[in-house]
Amino acid sequence: MRFKTFSAALVLVLAAVLPASAQAQDYPVRSVTIIVPFPAGFISDTLTRVIAEKLRPALGQAVVVENKPSVGGIVGAAYVAKAEADGYTIMLGWNSTNAINPFLYKSLSCDPAKDFAPIAFADEIPGVLIARPDLPVKNLADIIKLGKSKGLTYAYGNTTNLVAGETFKNAANIDLTTVPYKGEPFGLTDIIDGHVDMMSLNLPVAYQMIKAGKVKAIALTGPRKVSALPDVPLASETLPAFSMPNGWLAFFAPARTPNAVIERLNKELVAIMNMPDVKAKIEGTGGYVLYSGTPDELQKRVDQDAKRWGELIKAAKVPPQ
Repeated sequence: MRFKTFSAALVLVLAAVLPASAQAQDYPVRSVTIIVPFPAGFISDTLTRVIAEKLRPALGQAVVVENKPSVGGIVGAAYVAKAEADGYTIMLGWNSTNAINPFLYKSLSCDPAKDFAPIAFADEIPGVLIARPDLPVKNLADIIKLGKSKGLTYAYGNTTNLVAGETFKNAANIDLTTVPYKGEPFGLTDIIDGHVDMMSLNLPVAYQMIKAGKVKAIALTGPRKVSALPDVPLASETLPAFSMPNGWLAFFAPARTPNAVIERLNKELVAIMNMPDVKAKIEGTGGYVLYSGTPDELQKRVDQDAKRWGELIKAAKVPPQ
C-alpha cells in the first residue's frame, strides 16, 4: 500500500514537472513580447527594436515590442512581474526598475528583488556633469571654487539626477540650489539657454549638445572613462567622494522562468549585442556602451547597485514618494 501511495505521488510530481521541462526545450513555439517601460522613440526603445529585429530569425518566431511608459518604469515592471513565467513576456528594465525604485517609493506593486529573473545586460549608460556654455569654468575644480564663492544652480529631471546633485554638494561642501524639471531634456534646454548653471544627467541625452559646443562637459560621474568623450575626466579624480553608479539597460523575465529558457534567451541576446552592425548603430548615437554577460553577472550588478543607491539616497535625504 505504501509503495502504491509513493508511486502515485511520484506520478503526480512528474506530471507537474515534465510538461514545463518539455516546454522549455521546445521554446519558443509562439511570439515573444518585450515590454519597454519607456515611451516610443526613446533611444532605449530604439535599442530594443534593433535587438528585436535580430531576435526574430534567431528564435524563429515573431518578437513584439510593446511600450508601457510610466514614472520610474513602475507600470511596465509590474506587468512583467505578474506575467506567466514561460519566457514569452520579458522586459527591458534599467537600474531604476530593478535597483533604485525600492528606495524611492513607499510601496510598489512588485518586488524587484524577488519577482524577476535576470537574462542579459544590454548596455551601460554613463552619467556626465555639464555646465552652461558661458559659465567661467573649465573643470570640476573651477566648479567647486565658484560654488564656494557665490553658489550655483543645479537642474535635475529625475530623482537620480537629484541624488547626484546632493552627493556632489555634500562631497564638495558648496552652496548648490536645486531646480526641478519634468525630465532631463527640459533641464538640458535651460542649461543651453543659460538659465541654470549645471546639471548631472545621462550622457546620451546631452551627447549631441556637448559635441556641438552648446554645453560644457565638466566630468563623468561614473567609475569608468568613456570612449565617446576621451578627454573628459572622471569626477572622482578631483573629488573622490563624488562617484555615482553608471546607469544600465538589461533584459529580465518573470521569476521562476525555466533555466533552459533563460539560457536560450541569454545566448541569442549576447550574440546579437556583439554583432558589429548592432554596436555601430547603438554606440554611434553617443554615450551608450553595449556589453553583455551571464545572468549571474547581471544579478550581481543589480545587487551591488541596489546597495550603493540605497546608501546614496539615504545620505541625500530623499524621502520615499
